[in-house]
Amino acid sequence: MSNSTDAEAKLKEAREAMRLRKMTTAIALFEQVVALDDRSIAGHEGLATAAFLIQDYDRAIVHFQRVTLLDFRRVEPLVNLGAVYNKKKDFKAAVKVLRQAQVKDRKCSAAYYNLGIAHRGMNQLSMAVSAYREAIRLAPDSPEAYMNLANVYTEMGNLQQATTNYRRALELRPDFDRARHGLEKALRMQESNKQALSPFGRLVDVKQIDQRSQSAAEFRDLSPEERFDDRSVVHRMASTIERSESATLNSLRDHLVPALLQVSHCFAHSDKNRQNLLQAATQVYAAVKELRETVAQATASVTELRHHEKEMRSQ
Repeated sequence: MSNSTDAEAKLKEAREAMRLRKMTTAIALFEQVVALDDRSIAGHEGLATAAFLIQDYDRAIVHFQRVTLLDFRRVEPLVNLGAVYNKKKDFKAAVKVLRQAQVKDRKCSAAYYNLGIAHRGMNQLSMAVSAYREAIRLAPDSPEAYMNLANVYTEMGNLQQATTNYRRALELRPDFDRARHGLEKALRMQESNKQALSPFGRLVDVKQIDQRSQSAAEFRDLSPEERFDDRSVVHRMASTIERSESATLNSLRDHLVPALLQVSHCFAHSDKNRQNLLQAATQVYAAVKELRETVAQATASVTELRHHEKEMRSQ
């Protein structure tokens, strides 16, 4: 039997062992495959995957790296390599290979998803938000992406966006316990924040102002990768704010103002028709609700932009 034929036979056995979750046997068989044919993409990929599943991340990295060299056209080996680096908490290495994956395929949602994990691991929360949003745009039916995005928003203190994304994750997967627990936590935090607010206001802490003034004056040089990420995040946020501003103005012009004029008309002409008044009031309510939503979106983006600015200065 030739080496290639023998390798194919071993490969078939290894895959069957993987299917049966006999990981030790599968790894031994995949090792025989690559010993017979070091250019076997399936052999290296299978061995890397099996190693990953038993949390032997160093071995998984070696063989996923080999796959990226043997199969440089596909984006999946780079994404898988990035996922392993994330597991090892080597987030800088993960960002590097995932950026390479994005160059190969701008529409690979898994690359952006794993990039979100890496940026969150580096405490670059606004960049994580940007990555997760792109992953969701490319794959809008991913409950994990919504949940991870919600987790980041929770860490940023943007609880409104957090609850929105937890709920979206649960819509896609009603039995998603981690999303449910995250939603419950975010709701508790919202309630706690409401109770902590004083109706009488509070005095300004001069020390905090001095600290903010000092930190605002501190800048640092960014690496080329950080500068690229910074420009991408700021551009996305600026575009979102611009769209929210336009939507707010349109909502005022097209809905709220006409609705208010209709109410004014009813009173000015002593319109006692309850149906007309109810219709006018309903239009005002709907217009105000729409306006609040557009303003909330703009406020969330501004908050995210400020957080990003603070983040880039403090690292």
